[in-house]
Amino acid sequence: MRFGLFLILALILLGLTGPRGAAPAAPPSRLLVLGLPAWGPSWLEEEGRRIPAGCGPEAARLLLWYWDACLGLDLVRRAPQRALAELHRLMGTVTVLWEGVEQGLTWPWKFAQGLEAYVRAALPAARVHTLGAPLDELLQKAVELLARGNPPVLLFDWEGRGGLLPNHYALVVGYDLKERALVVNPGWGYPFQLVPLADPEVGPAQLFWLEGPGLAPAPTPLPAPPEECPRVRAYGTNAGFLPWCGARRAEGLGPGLIRLVWD
Repeated sequence: MRFGLFLILALILLGLTGPRGAAPAAPPSRLLVLGLPAWGPSWLEEEGRRIPAGCGPEAARLLLWYWDACLGLDLVRRAPQRALAELHRLMGTVTVLWEGVEQGLTWPWKFAQGLEAYVRAALPAARVHTLGAPLDELLQKAVELLARGNPPVLLFDWEGRGGLLPNHYALVVGYDLKERALVVNPGWGYPFQLVPLADPEVGPAQLFWLEGPGLAPAPTPLPAPPEECPRVRAYGTNAGFLPWCGARRAEGLGPGLIRLVWD
């Protein structure tokens, strides 16, 4: 009897203090998703007047385009302009004058509500999750989400010009851990823009992403990365583009979508 009790106690202690399995693998140093449209800035017609669609609806449309390609859905791909107008309506985006230029303003809570309302018909169980946190924590969360194939939208202070008010939404499509930077599709007509989360001026910032059953792509290994190096725009008003060469692996996420990984 005593031997049996001793054996049970030993097994319990081993479970508490023994090996728990291998530590989680470190994320790749760089990651980049290719193949999303380089849209924007986009415009809508409202009561016979041309108005800016706004970066919030634009970023949401790109996010939904990603899920269309990954899962074979048709949230926005068949009628992207109509989808943009509907997202603009659901998010309550208003036209404001910013530095002498008309812009579309979307409040963060309305962005989340509008995005969730839009996807509800096709993905009734999907929910929008949000995170407002210090920049280092946002970087860590974005890396985790991209590793799962679930890109978030970043709301941040574009080039430090908004003060306490974040002023730009953009879909996160990659990162560079060495530079502590995210790569976004900015909605300005080119596909890749670095956003250095090491720079406190880009804060305050917030992430938005979709969660729900089936929202998980199934990556397929590709024989080799594309021969042409992606070009990522550096951060700054007059910044140039940086070639991102030397990716070690490439994975297909869906028609036209490729994920590049640097180990």
